[in-house]
Amino acid sequence: MVMESATLPIPSEVVLPLAGYYLVYVGHFDFWLVVIAASIGSLVGTLIDYTIGYYLGRATILRYGRVVRLNEEHLKTAEGWFMRHGNAAVLLARFVPLIRTLIAFPAGIGEMNLAKFIGYSIVGIVIWDAILTYVGVIAGKNYAAIIGTLQSYFLPLGIVAILLTGAVLFFSWRKSKGKRR
Repeated sequence: MVMESATLPIPSEVVLPLAGYYLVYVGHFDFWLVVIAASIGSLVGTLIDYTIGYYLGRATILRYGRVVRLNEEHLKTAEGWFMRHGNAAVLLARFVPLIRTLIAFPAGIGEMNLAKFIGYSIVGIVIWDAILTYVGVIAGKNYAAIIGTLQSYFLPLGIVAILLTGAVLFFSWRKSKGKRR
C-alpha cells in the first residue's frame, strides 16, 4: 500500500480484496488489523508524494514522474480537482482511481497544511481500505458461487478460443503448404 500511494502502479483494487480474502476470510488476521496496516501503508505513501510536491515542486514531479508513467495530463487532472474542491479534494480523491494517488502532489505543491492533509487523507484512506478489504471477505464467503459463475462463462469461451486458434493454424498451414508447390 505504501507503493500504491506513492504513485507506483500497484492497484489497491487488487491488493486489498486479496488481503481481505487471504488474510481475513481464511483466518490469518482480524479485519481491522488488515485495514489499519493497509491504511498506515497508504498514509506513508501519500506523505512521500506530499513531501515531493512540497519540497521539490511541479517541475521535478514532471521530470521524474514519467518513470512511474505520470505525465503532465495526469498532474493537471489532480491539480484541477485540488483547485475545484480545495482541501476536501484530498478526501474526495481517495475514491477515484488514479486521482487517489496523485492528489498528494498538488496538495504539497500548494503547501496545504500538513495536519489537514493528514486528517483528510486518513478519513478517505481508512474508508477505501475497509471497503476493498471487505470485498475480499465477501468474495471468500461466496467463493463457490463466484467460481461456478466464472466457469460457466469462461469454459465455453475457452473451448471457442481453442477451436478458433486451431482453425487459424490449420488454414495458415494449408496456405503455406500450397505456396511451396
